[in-house]
Amino acid sequence: MIAKIIPIKSARKSNFSALIQYLTDPQDKSERVSQIKVSNCYSDDQIAALIEIQNTQEMNTRARSDKTCHLVLSFPEGERLSFSDLNAIEERFCETLGLDGHQRISVVHDDTNNLHMHIAINKIHPKNLTIHNSYYDYIKVAKLCEQIEQEYGLTTVNHETVSDKASRVAQEIETRTGVESLLGWIKRECLDELKQSDNWQDLHQVLAKHGLAIKERGNGFVLVANNGVAVKASSVDRSLSKGNLTQRLGAFIPGEHSAQSSRSDAKQYQPRPLQNRMDTSKLYARYQQEQANSARQRTNHWVMLRQSRDQLIDRAKREAKLKRNLIKSIKAGRLAKKVLYATAHQQFKTTIQVIKSDYQKAYQSSKTRHSRMGWLDWLAKEAKNGNAEALTVLRSRRSCQFKGNQISAKQSHDKPNGYSKDGFIKDSSIESITKIGTVTYKAGSTTIRDDGNRLIVLPDTSREALVNILQVAVKKYGSHLAINGTESFRLEIAQAAAQNQMRITFDDKRLEQYRQQLMKQHALSRAQSVGQKRSATSTPRRSL
Repeated sequence: MIAKIIPIKSARKSNFSALIQYLTDPQDKSERVSQIKVSNCYSDDQIAALIEIQNTQEMNTRARSDKTCHLVLSFPEGERLSFSDLNAIEERFCETLGLDGHQRISVVHDDTNNLHMHIAINKIHPKNLTIHNSYYDYIKVAKLCEQIEQEYGLTTVNHETVSDKASRVAQEIETRTGVESLLGWIKRECLDELKQSDNWQDLHQVLAKHGLAIKERGNGFVLVANNGVAVKASSVDRSLSKGNLTQRLGAFIPGEHSAQSSRSDAKQYQPRPLQNRMDTSKLYARYQQEQANSARQRTNHWVMLRQSRDQLIDRAKREAKLKRNLIKSIKAGRLAKKVLYATAHQQFKTTIQVIKSDYQKAYQSSKTRHSRMGWLDWLAKEAKNGNAEALTVLRSRRSCQFKGNQISAKQSHDKPNGYSKDGFIKDSSIESITKIGTVTYKAGSTTIRDDGNRLIVLPDTSREALVNILQVAVKKYGSHLAINGTESFRLEIAQAAAQNQMRITFDDKRLEQYRQQLMKQHALSRAQSVGQKRSATSTPRRSL
């Protein structure tokens, strides 16, 4: 599992109400919010607890740091714990951070492949009204993660806090965006050559060969690519920091810019998708073109909005000036004119406020409508709109085998007539698509999670929903199914199939024998019940 405290760079941005509003927003997804739990408040009602927490924070007027701790607990793909286990883990983390007696609201999100819990904690104590800041919290959190992984049998994750920061930063950037970063590209392409350079001339030659240049900026060095993208040299590797380089190569000697630009054989860094198995060049070119068009439309719209705002302000100024001239020409007393001038000025101020408010609303609306979209987000949008190639690219990013409850087919199969080319029911409504291509859609009243190779079944799924998922699996994979997951889940699937007399078989022989046994028992019980009904309704013969 991964536990991370989301830092707030500015206390001004810390808004407990806005955080809870985001966490509890279903976002038009039926299973995004699985549980909302309030702790250490007088009421379990979310709205009442939120008001209580905000009042508690406002009663502390001395604290200048952030008053909210936002803790996120994320579990590996396919590993899902019960709500009781999640609540117990939440208690232990809060106790470790010294916030066990503080007010908090926790929200469990289940809309991605990784079950995760958000815990919003009020760092102001409800009785003492003092703020609690936990120092070296990342060390405490890492140790507790290791303990919980061992106790609950979860996948072991590296929680080492002294690992290579540059590698972690590059990996996080590339995992989040799906696009190769300059930092990661330099580490893969030329870091070893840069370390072996004996003087500044050799270093500049290696950089020029890869379309890079090193420049002084502030108190350190930056590596700049030909397209203008720059990265701090020390973030690539500590051996490239200004102190280490000047100690090894002497005083800094700037390189000749012409030598870099004149090389025709120089490698060039270009942001490209991290894909090895598929050719995404056409899709990425289309993505870049759409983003460029969106940026151009956004700029043009903002120019129009500013011009319209300025024109309205100028008109308001002319009207205000005309009103003052009319008041000046009126034959009235000094006190009466003073009241008229004040009224006209107040009307002018109100008009200006309305104009600026309308401009801000239109600006924010335009910003949202033409916002820049990441590569993976764009792929998810395209896949939701029916682009099968985009969905395939997302699914090719999956790196590990799913370990949770699942229904699949061992053999390849043709999609039945009720399915589209993407493998979804034609009349289904897609709710969301994750960044690794897991599609959540509705089949009747049941939510289906499909990653292309299997149907994912969440814990605590009702018997009725299991029957609906089995029906979808039969339509998609045929009557021969493979059931994987916990033993209780496998038995429950067999019971649901037998109870509803579904014409299916299972890949596992032992599970199939159990299903057949249940079918015989159900058939025998039905025959007995039918015999009893017949004997009860039959008329007895009259004796002579």
